Amino acid sequence: MCAPKTPPKTLLCAAEDLRHLLNRGYPRKSAVRFVCDHYRISGDWRLVLSRVVFDSKTVERRVLKMVRCDGIRGRRVGVDGFNVLIGVEAGLVGEPVFRCDDEFVRDVRGVFRSYRVAETSWRALDEVLSFLFDQSPRWVEVLFDVQISKSGELSRGCQERLESRGMEGVCRTSRSVDLELKQFDGVVATSDGIIIDEAGSALNIIQCVCERIGVESVKIEEMV
Repeated sequence: MCAPKTPPKTLLCAAEDLRHLLNRGYPRKSAVRFVCDHYRISGDWRLVLSRVVFDSKTVERRVLKMVRCDGIRGRRVGVDGFNVLIGVEAGLVGEPVFRCDDEFVRDVRGVFRSYRVAETSWRALDEVLSFLFDQSPRWVEVLFDVQISKSGELSRGCQERLESRGMEGVCRTSRSVDLELKQFDGVVATSDGIIIDEAGSALNIIQCVCERIGVESVKIEEMV
């Protein structure tokens, strides 16, 4: 175990210990709880560790699936609507977005059910669609979880914006976004590790959009 001296050092030490436990095969949930309890980490920082730290095999597998930001020209792209929107919006409002061990960028809001559509939501959507437009995919399919408030409003607004740009594709609600994306015939745009693990290829779209609008993602090691 590390001997932390400052709060950032505590987080770094906790991340190192969590990687060690995960690489030894400990169950993820139990490992996160053990490490966070040991270092007395709670709240948002506990969520940070649970979302950014992964074992080396998972990292290697996901990195191999990652498609470059400029690698979707002429391809079909399936977008995890709320996952991507919330991540980009976090960056827009100045909340931290983390470059995780698997190189995918994630926010730390975590809970979709409490999400509320705001002016920045539409700005985030515009930035996502503008990025996609510039990359010229053959088809874009944006899926919004129907169980989340305002999903219908967002999907309609998304469809209007898609059509105004002359892009081929569809924005719609779904009761099984995760399943549809796991089975999607093309590149999946999401930061959801469970979907990435099942997909054939994945676009680190939150990172792509953040770079485009000048929002920097950060690694835990860079906070020390």
